[in-house]
Amino acid sequence: MRRRETMEQTQSGAIRLPYLLTLLLVTVCMYTGCLPKGLAGALILLMVLGAGLNTLGNTIPVVKTYLGGSVVCILGAAALQAAGVFPQDAYEMMDSFVNEQGFLVFYISALITGSLFNIDRDLLIRATVKLLPTALISLAAGVLATGVLGLFMGHSFLEGILFIGVPMTSGGMTAGAVPLSAMYSSVLGTDAGQILTRIAPATVLGNCVAIIFGGLANNIGERKPSLTGNGCLVNDGHEVKKQPPMKPTFALLCTGLIISMAFYELGALCHHFISIVPTYAWMIVAVVIVKGTGILSEHLEDAAREWGQFAIHSWTAAALTGIGATLIDLKTILQTITPFYLLSVVLIVGAITLTAGLIGIKMGFYPLESSIAAGMCTTNMGGSGNVAVLSSSKRMELLPFAQIVTRSCGALMLTIGGVLIQLLVR
Repeated sequence: MRRRETMEQTQSGAIRLPYLLTLLLVTVCMYTGCLPKGLAGALILLMVLGAGLNTLGNTIPVVKTYLGGSVVCILGAAALQAAGVFPQDAYEMMDSFVNEQGFLVFYISALITGSLFNIDRDLLIRATVKLLPTALISLAAGVLATGVLGLFMGHSFLEGILFIGVPMTSGGMTAGAVPLSAMYSSVLGTDAGQILTRIAPATVLGNCVAIIFGGLANNIGERKPSLTGNGCLVNDGHEVKKQPPMKPTFALLCTGLIISMAFYELGALCHHFISIVPTYAWMIVAVVIVKGTGILSEHLEDAAREWGQFAIHSWTAAALTGIGATLIDLKTILQTITPFYLLSVVLIVGAITLTAGLIGIKMGFYPLESSIAAGMCTTNMGGSGNVAVLSSSKRMELLPFAQIVTRSCGALMLTIGGVLIQLLVR
């Protein structure tokens, strides 16, 4: 027994030592300015930092129970950036890699194709038909609550909806808050940047609260197993066909990579001609059609599925760290919010989440999964927010449904915001 324990300790030490040496190497390179530019430097920085934050989040007693590694990756990276830990050139390299060079696009595309091809086509259709009404009813409850809370903040009922509720539920920053600020600007006659500064905290803070709620939801699922399907959304008595495990080869993964990028390019092409629909939304539509019709062979579907799984296991911590470091500005959030503003956002996310869970029961869903996919994923920052929330809740299986809800409801809320802002000036 002692020999076995010694071997285990040696093995764990052998795992820790290379990581610590790599972390030391990356840190020295970062502070001496010799971290390689582009993919070579940014990816290893995000992977090493993400692995450390994820381990801390899954190890510290209280944190691992209520938040978990995913939340720590996001908020920890955001805190490190706010504290000025990253040199400016290192931060700019991460920002460029994550947002401009397309690391998130690469990662999310793999997740979308992989997760959609991993679902039984009958389940996909059956669940989506019921999920969208669930999300819409939940949004209605949250938006009404926003208007009421806006009155307590010194605004009108309509202002509360327009400047808190709609930005929180419009599908993120680039696909939601930014075009929303342009809409408001054209009607109000004010600078779009000023409007964006006013509505961005609601978008970012709603995302952060949803991520934390995701971690709490996982904890509830562990304590109350009757409330959850452990990643399975539908609870209608139908048997869910599960894909058999595979042993992926390099050829299979390479094929899956090409398939995911091809679908993204198809989405970008459709967006070029019909720009009102985002690229990811077009991509989802294309994958759903291909999945529903069975155009692709089983071998190619397996390739897409396995590539998605590979991306999840390899780069989730890195992606979440990049999101936290480059997309969440803690300084701006802390400067612009008040305790009541924070409380309002928490209550709104809570109202949407609770409503989604209750309506989900009536729709034949597990309440916990419904509250995540149709609730929390309507108040996050688009595709990256979906990844963050589902990672914190440890329910990445829900990604296809989360993407459908986020893109559909986000587009609807942009439309509603564009209509309601007209009423504000009358």
